[in-house]
Amino acid sequence: MECKILIGGEAGQGIQTISNILSKYFFRIGYYVFTIESYQSRIRGGHNYSLLRISDKPIYAIDNEKVDILIALNLETIRLHLNEVKEGGHIFCDESIKTEEFLGDDRIIKIPVKQITQELRSKLVENTIFVGALLALSSGDIDEMRKIIAETFKQEYFDINMRALEEGYKYARDLNRSCGSFLKRGRDNRLLLNGAEAVGFGAMVSGCKFLASYPMTPGTAVMNFIAEHELDFDVVVEQAEDEIAAINMAIGAFFAGARSMVTTSGGGFALMVEGLSLAGMTETPVVIHIGQRPGPATGLPTRTEQGDLNFVVHAGHGEFVRYVTAPRDQKDAFYKTIKAFELAEKYQIPSIILTDQYLIDSKAVIEELNPPSEIKFYRVKADTNYLRHKITEDGVSPFAIPGESEALVITDSDEHDEEGHITEDLSIRKRMVEKRMKKLNLLLKEIEEPSYFGVENPEIIFIGWGSTYGVIKEGIERLIREGYPIGHLHFSDVYPIVNEHLEKYKGIKLYTIEQNYQGQFAALLRKETGVDVKRGLVKYNGFPFYVEEIIKGVKELMG
Repeated sequence: MECKILIGGEAGQGIQTISNILSKYFFRIGYYVFTIESYQSRIRGGHNYSLLRISDKPIYAIDNEKVDILIALNLETIRLHLNEVKEGGHIFCDESIKTEEFLGDDRIIKIPVKQITQELRSKLVENTIFVGALLALSSGDIDEMRKIIAETFKQEYFDINMRALEEGYKYARDLNRSCGSFLKRGRDNRLLLNGAEAVGFGAMVSGCKFLASYPMTPGTAVMNFIAEHELDFDVVVEQAEDEIAAINMAIGAFFAGARSMVTTSGGGFALMVEGLSLAGMTETPVVIHIGQRPGPATGLPTRTEQGDLNFVVHAGHGEFVRYVTAPRDQKDAFYKTIKAFELAEKYQIPSIILTDQYLIDSKAVIEELNPPSEIKFYRVKADTNYLRHKITEDGVSPFAIPGESEALVITDSDEHDEEGHITEDLSIRKRMVEKRMKKLNLLLKEIEEPSYFGVENPEIIFIGWGSTYGVIKEGIERLIREGYPIGHLHFSDVYPIVNEHLEKYKGIKLYTIEQNYQGQFAALLRKETGVDVKRGLVKYNGFPFYVEEIIKGVKELMG
């Protein structure tokens, strides 16, 4: 079974509160949940909505099927989404909303929300009343919902929200209506989390002890999550005065022995680029999380896109090695964040975690996470003969922490000798560049092979990267069931590119599916491998792909 619920209103009406409560509820009673958030960059006003897809089977994307239930917090939401509600669906709204223009539409269910809030003497509980009403009309488990209300609200708001839940439930229970029935199911060890929580949790498990950031949507969500748990995991979170300060703080902290990261978006990363090159020259590890949004400049700050790939891969002056990973879903974001920290320290390079608003804000039910039993650190205890930038066979110099021994740990942003002192010796310069670039050969061995799903001998393979994994996979699955001889190849580690990962597909038509205009990943694959990969299906209006768009686009490409 499947059900879709859309909650809409204007910014400030608590849309995300209802979404979070309902997501947690359906997860707790054993269902799979996938949510997306659509919000404007306004503190108040502007139409926002949250869309929940609920199923008894695993789901990893949003489709274009009609909505079963619309919870409308204002009249505008009904006007905008009325045609998206299926016949036999349900539209919840307050009885004070004037719906004369929809006269005769029996999908509308009016709840006396404002009247109940007046009786309770609180306007802050409107959303909880709607939750209670929906629960009653879907034969819900009110005891489970009571637990969730208790977890959601602070003590001073607990009693009033519990009363609001009961009043909404009681009123709707007496209506002669039904929104279906959600029977309680087992849920094993599954988890419900969004991308920001996955990245943040992965960072803390990795031993991250310092995060610096200047707030910038959608990257701020990672900072907020880690800040909520900084005392539990002994992490220091610093809101810097700007992005330049943030990257330099993180580099300094990692140099001093604290695993560190910054979180930002494309515009903030633009300010960090000089610091990125500083990390490259000094061979200081640093982890950078970038939540992509549409650009250039401010762009659409609360929407999604995959437009920063070229920028991230080529950012910084001079030549130095970097690792770029674009997690495909929430589970992958957890493990790839751990990998980013490990590779940053192991090879003394910048590691970049490239997500987007879609992944950061979307919630999904995933199988349990298994953190590594031990986090490995790549540090040495130096003696008095220590050379911070020692030229070694594999290019990796010994990484010691200042103050942990009598050895001097020296580095410089100018070209330097093995000890770390500035030099103008051109022969040393040549050897140092070669030493730093040697690490590329080691990093290539760490790059994960792209995952393949499809028929055994496909005529066409569609290539994706990052957060589009779930929606492409579901679309390709449906097309294969219709008899299309196709496959889906998906990259999570996006740079550097291992040539062998595409060699086996030479001779097959290859198209990318990307959320940018130019087909940036197709161009990157062509440049790095020489394999003919074409720009295929693209979307760049700020909204994520829907399953039906993938199906329609693939059919058009195949003629």
